[in-house]
Amino acid sequence: MTDQDRFLIAYESRHYEDADWKVQADRWTASFYTAADTRIFGTAVITRVVPRVTPNPRSVFDADPGLLDRIPRVIFTEDGELVPDLAKMNPSLLLLLESVHVTDEWRGKGVGMRLAVAALRQLAVPGAVAVCYPAPIHDHGPDELCSYESDDPEIRRPDEEAVAKLQAAWKRWGFVELDQAVYTLALDPGNHSQARVRRPSPRPVRRSPVQP
Repeated sequence: MTDQDRFLIAYESRHYEDADWKVQADRWTASFYTAADTRIFGTAVITRVVPRVTPNPRSVFDADPGLLDRIPRVIFTEDGELVPDLAKMNPSLLLLLESVHVTDEWRGKGVGMRLAVAALRQLAVPGAVAVCYPAPIHDHGPDELCSYESDDPEIRRPDEEAVAKLQAAWKRWGFVELDQAVYTLALDPGNHSQARVRRPSPRPVRRSPVQP
């Protein structure tokens, strides 16, 4: 394998320079590409939480949930403290894996998961813990019933099978279930995969308000 074929990961975090972390999540996007073809073929969205420093993460994610879905409800109490089983891990930093996406040509090859884990390790510090909820991402309107919630077992079955496969895959990377299908992994920032990474810039990126 040449350097042209190796994967690269670029990081980006955008927020207003006067961002209020009480209402806005500290969200990073890791983009995947190769030196031979710089078109981005996948992304992982990772949200950072510093326990006892980030103001009430539970209320932050109520205001700015992104795609985190059940993770905040499982790992934080209503007042923003860590639930006891997670507190026992004494995390210095939480990295919440919000989503992983790759284009169709890269699906089913394990590339997205491998690069997401590499990105988590790159953003980690000693004592960091990664958190994920292995499940397919559904695109539907806010008033549409998600197939997860259907009373029809035939409608739920494809999702249930997909969830089981994803859970097994994340377990192979060392993730263990914490509670309610939310998984955690104590990260070793020095143990990287073979993916080459470009370190994130510590400087914030200023963004002017735009219409959605």
